Amino acid sequence: METAEILISRLRPVLAAGVEPSRPGGPGDAGVLAGSRGAAGPIVLHAEVLHQLCTADGLMELLDWSRQGLGADPLACMWLGSLRWYRLITGSYPENAPQPPARPLDQALQRLILQGTFTAQAGSAATSLRGLAHGQMAYPSAPAQPESTDATALLRAVPVGLVPYIDASMRRAWARQTMALTHGHPELTRKAEDLADLVHLLASGAPSDVLPDAAAERQQKITAGLDDDVAAILDRQLLAAAGAAPAAAASGPGSSGSTRQEGQSVYAVIDELARDWEEVTRAR
Repeated sequence: METAEILISRLRPVLAAGVEPSRPGGPGDAGVLAGSRGAAGPIVLHAEVLHQLCTADGLMELLDWSRQGLGADPLACMWLGSLRWYRLITGSYPENAPQPPARPLDQALQRLILQGTFTAQAGSAATSLRGLAHGQMAYPSAPAQPESTDATALLRAVPVGLVPYIDASMRRAWARQTMALTHGHPELTRKAEDLADLVHLLASGAPSDVLPDAAAERQQKITAGLDDDVAAILDRQLLAAAGAAPAAAASGPGSSGSTRQEGQSVYAVIDELARDWEEVTRAR
């Protein structure tokens, strides 16, 4: 299998590895997404995991435009993905921001919200929401919240590392751009670039159930001081990028386990996104 094909095939397991839902422990853990609740309540997802999905969809929109021979701005496409995420979380777009056309991903996630399938962990993306709230697209030269060191936004660099057919300089530039939309601290930006490179490296090679020592050292530098929940998400996603066998909860349609069953619809959305990604990126 060609390197690009391996890279493309890793999108689904990487995104699925970010979805390890848990039940809310009580009223204080209620998420910010509205929707009816089932008897057991909705599963709870980190809001930045949803942001990651919307960023991946923005990148896919960019790649689709490119496939059609039409120019598109990577930063603008990722920003529109982030605006769709903002609406998913808050129920409306930021004041003064454009209202991008809906896409299948955010429409599907919105349906799951209304069905009470899942909710977002309360406060789990407050900094990113604040960075988008002014409604203007930020640039690496003038990033939103340049003082913020909230590293939960690093999750958005993961899908950048899975984009095929781009070189390292472009990959690092896109990682800078997606961070600049909400954050701009130089150390955080550097970690995002390094994370995109690490994901790309791991996702381009033969499958392995453990990270090589050098990759594990790079991971530790990136995740040092990171919130435990987000560090755990990145740990799962880097292993998935390396081709490790997926956990039962994220192993694909038909797998067993109550967590997988509860999150089945969320995984189905990821499956559809991955199928579209493969269609847009496959060699012609």
